[in-house]
Amino acid sequence: MALDTGVRPARDARKLPVYRDIPSFLRDPLGTFEELGRQADGDIVRLDAKVLSPYLVTKPEHLQHILRANQGNYARGGMFYAPLDRLFGDGILGQNEDAWMHSRRIIQPMFAARHIKQIQSDITGFINEGLDPVEKAARTGAPVDTLDLMASIVTKAIVGVIFGQRITREQVDDLAEATNAIIPSMIPRVVTPFLPRWIPRPKDKEFNDAIKTFDKHMYAVAEATPQEGDDDLLSLLLGAPDPHGLPASPKWLRDNFSGVYGAASETTVSAMVWAMPILWENPEVYAKLCAEVDEVVGSDPVSPEHLPKLVYTKQVIDELLRYMPVGWLFSRVALGEDVIDGTRIPKGADILISPYLTHRSPLFWDRPEEFDPERFAPGAPIPHRYAYFPFGGGAHICIGNHLFAVEALALLAGFVSRFRLTSVTPEKPTPVVGATLRPLERVMMTVRPAR
Repeated sequence: MALDTGVRPARDARKLPVYRDIPSFLRDPLGTFEELGRQADGDIVRLDAKVLSPYLVTKPEHLQHILRANQGNYARGGMFYAPLDRLFGDGILGQNEDAWMHSRRIIQPMFAARHIKQIQSDITGFINEGLDPVEKAARTGAPVDTLDLMASIVTKAIVGVIFGQRITREQVDDLAEATNAIIPSMIPRVVTPFLPRWIPRPKDKEFNDAIKTFDKHMYAVAEATPQEGDDDLLSLLLGAPDPHGLPASPKWLRDNFSGVYGAASETTVSAMVWAMPILWENPEVYAKLCAEVDEVVGSDPVSPEHLPKLVYTKQVIDELLRYMPVGWLFSRVALGEDVIDGTRIPKGADILISPYLTHRSPLFWDRPEEFDPERFAPGAPIPHRYAYFPFGGGAHICIGNHLFAVEALALLAGFVSRFRLTSVTPEKPTPVVGATLRPLERVMMTVRPAR
């Protein structure tokens, strides 16, 4: 199914000679990528890196064609997924399309909106408990490492509601630390996908050590014996065959555990880390957020009953994902030839899709560099369905999107109901690319009690 708005013959995509910019890519990958987006100007362009020449797609109408209208022609995989193979293998976040589809069908019920609604009390309970240690820092003025705090809270919540407490507190801490090591160690792999995998990169040791930590703990969970009546991920997967129709192997279980852990935790952790400096930089937004949380939650622990009433808080989170989309880049592979708006896409082409570029493009958004939650006020128009797609789209939309909606809302409201920011450093962290978009610097904050 081609997307063509006219009768003109199909043309080849305009080339941008990226090979000239490789030194810039290594120095400032995100800035260089933004410049390529500006040069593309909404067109489908081919990034000529000699070894690899992927197609960059940023226009919402083109994205809708790839991610929705003709999604059957565009499979998971390509240059962005290859560096993640060792972490996710053939599970729910891997690039093997058949294995992904098989895992998704099995795991989907655990992440469906109906099920997430049923476990909201558990999620808010874990989050309230996870915020307790901040009380001491609020009284003493001690600095709080935002990443460590958010990773600890979210990991414990995920372990509780997804893994059924099969992972110990010590394992939780190990996994949070390993995740914090993996994200920056992915940077050299993401910015040099054209290099063979056997060529050493910086941070290889950190990456390999973190993978060993995941292997150790995820295989331990895979070897556990579920009890009758258990309702967790292990029980769900053990009750189904692997993609080949065989009993679930430890490797297949490990790959899916790692993928579910990543899908359920990383977006929330990184979004909440970004929230603190962004709110500090936008005092009017922060004041309005605090006022709503004070009115809705007050001094009570945040609960499921509060969540539907936190309208502005949800707007803040939606704008966070526009302004700083954690899943900043992903790729697809064209299974067959296609034509998109007059541009020919050959079979086997790598397609690069960047929510970061589309979300911040003045072609599709008014004042894209401003943080403005009013864009997502009830009834406010969105420029195009695929001008905003922080979780992807179509059949491959992120499986954790409903869980994120509850986690992020409860965590931000729970934090604001109990604490007030008194400083955040650095005030403008540098975004750095990896598997996700995180601050380069450690974001430190000091807080005081909210009341």
